Amino acid sequence: MKKLFLTLIAIAATSFASLADTSLEQAYKAISSMKGMTERSVGTANVGDAEIGAMKTSAVSVSGDAVIDYRKSVIYELENLPIRNIVIGANNQREMASVYAEPAGQGLYNVLIVTANCLDGNFSASLGKTDAAGVKAIRNCNLEMDSAGLVVSTSEAPGAPALITMTF
Repeated sequence: MKKLFLTLIAIAATSFASLADTSLEQAYKAISSMKGMTERSVGTANVGDAEIGAMKTSAVSVSGDAVIDYRKSVIYELENLPIRNIVIGANNQREMASVYAEPAGQGLYNVLIVTANCLDGNFSASLGKTDAAGVKAIRNCNLEMDSAGLVVSTSEAPGAPALITMTF
């Protein structure tokens, strides 16, 4: 009887934990409301033949101890996102770029793009909407990361549109 009761509690806890997932909109709101962040409307960003629409971006450039505070806060928000929503990402402890997508209804997906460069103190978060083709295009992006920086682009061709580029 005791095992059955503990099993029921574990099942209930697991069910409630899945309901506690942070949405991409909540994560964007938390990051964009950090002190010093400036938000602007971007409109549309192309990803190969697809696009991310209704896009808004918040960004800040900080220095000194503020870099550590921003890094901790951004990582905290990303750790609260369900891992099943990550589309592509990279992190080398100095710079990071992650793209998340979750269904938003009517065949659309919310897309969250977060970049953080702890060397120069640039942090940004972008939120927009795309369709399944847009998520597929992001998933199929080329991702390069080495000691000189991080690049996520939609093709290897010279002059290809870059979704995220971070270098130092």
